[in-house]
Amino acid sequence: MSLKALQRRAREAQHWLGQRALPLWAEVGFLRDGGVVSALDLNHRPPEDAQHGDQGAQKAIIQFFALAPTVGFDIELAKALGEQAARAIETVPTADFALPPARSLKSACDDLRLRLVTLSSAVGEDAVLTSRAASRAFDTLMDEFLTPEGGWIIGYTEAGLLAGSSIPASMAGPISAALEPLLPLAEA
Repeated sequence: MSLKALQRRAREAQHWLGQRALPLWAEVGFLRDGGVVSALDLNHRPPEDAQHGDQGAQKAIIQFFALAPTVGFDIELAKALGEQAARAIETVPTADFALPPARSLKSACDDLRLRLVTLSSAVGEDAVLTSRAASRAFDTLMDEFLTPEGGWIIGYTEAGLLAGSSIPASMAGPISAALEPLLPLAEA
C-alpha cells in the first residue's frame, strides 16, 4: 500500500506542477523585458515594483520549466520561457539567498530527495518502510510548503509563523530537484 500511496503522491506532484505551478509562473512570473521576477507576493501576483530575479532565480526557473515534458505542460512555451530566463542571466547579478532558521522549504525538499534516493536502493521490507517515509516526506512538502495555487512557502519560524512575505523564484530549484525523481513513479 505504501508504494501505491507514493505513486498517488507522484500523480499529485504531476498535477501540481503541470496544472498549477508552471501555469502560474508562466502567466505572472516573467517581466515584459524578459527574465523571471525575483518573487511573487503571497497572493501569487508579482509586486507592483517587480524586479528581475538574480542569476540563482533565473537558473532555478529554467530547472523548474525543464520538468514541463513530464507533467503535460506546454513544452514550446516552457522552452521559450527557459530561453528568456537564460538570456536574463547575463544581465542580472548573483546574490545569496538566506533561508529562515527554523523549518524551511529547502529542508523539506532535501528530506524528500533523500527518501527517494534511499528508496531506489532498498529491497523487501526496507523498500516498504522507505516508501512510507518518502510518502510522509511528500505529505509534509505538499501540505505545509506547496500552495494549491502553484506557489510555495519558504519556511516557518520557531513560533510556527510564516518566515517570509513572498514566494521567491530561487526556491523553484530545490522543488525541481525533489520532485524530478518522484515524477516517474506516477507512471509505474
